[in-house]
Order: sequence, then structure tokens, then C-alpha cells
Amino acid sequence: MTDEKPVLRLPMPLRKQKALKAAWKPLLMQWLVPGAGYWMIGEKGRAKAFFGVWLLFCVLGALQMQYGAVDGVKGGVFVPVAGAWLPTLGALATGGIGPIYGAFAWAFGGAGTEPVRTLTQEYGATYVMIAGLLNWLCCFDLWDRVTGRWVFRLPKDEQTRIAKGE
Repeated sequence: MTDEKPVLRLPMPLRKQKALKAAWKPLLMQWLVPGAGYWMIGEKGRAKAFFGVWLLFCVLGALQMQYGAVDGVKGGVFVPVAGAWLPTLGALATGGIGPIYGAFAWAFGGAGTEPVRTLTQEYGATYVMIAGLLNWLCCFDLWDRVTGRWVFRLPKDEQTRIAKGE
């Protein structure tokens, strides 16, 4: 008779097609309505908190770009520019805010605006870009949570506790 403790194992994370099949809806919903992906997987507190932060950043950004106008020139968000990688990279980051990026690009983008005109407008564009980057980071976090990879980033003692079901 041996006194060996049974080895507790965590379930392996989803891979390839199974991971894509499980994660595509929460990821799409997270991009369409920030916080909705977390809501779909049952993390309602996280969803509400993130949506509140996202909404606050977008409203502050819009107000600062609109009312910080100098000589009628509003501040602007980054829009893609053919052959220029920096504004395009900024547009990709800002695009994380979801479909509302189209409204921001229409109202605060294009040739009639400048990304940096006054400090107030720069803060506004930065708020919107940070909201987009936060949403992209939440998409990565959602991927890890849906596929089961997040558990393996925890310390070993917490992994053991989860494997035991505590």
C-alpha cells in the first residue's frame, strides 16, 4: 500500500478549431459592444465595470475634441492614411472602440481635423485611443478565459486549489 497523493490535473485549454468555435461569438460581441463578451461568459461585474470605463473614456474624448476647437478646427482621431504607417497604426488602436469608431472618424477624422491642435484635443483623442486599446486587451483576456488558458498563468498553489474544486 502506497501513500501517494493523486495528481490533480487541470483540463487542457482548447486548441485550434475548438478554440475558434468557442471564442468567436464572445470576441465579436466584445468588439461590437465593449463588455458584452464578458457578459456572455457570465462575468457580469467585469462587463459592467469595463463598459462604464469605456463609455466614460469615449464621452470625455468626444467632449474634449468637440469643445476644444481652435478657430473652428476640431481635434481628431487617427484615420488610416495610405502609405503612412503611424496614423494607420493609431487608427487600428482606436478602432478597438468598435463600430462607434465610424462615428468618431466621421465627426473627428479626415482632412478637416488634426490629431493634435491643442492639449485638450490631444487628451480627447488619447482617451478614445486608450478605450480602443483597452478593448483589444479585453479581447485577448476573453480569448484566454474562453479557451481555458488563463488558469495556467496563475501561481501553482492557485492552480492546485482550482483543480481540487475549492
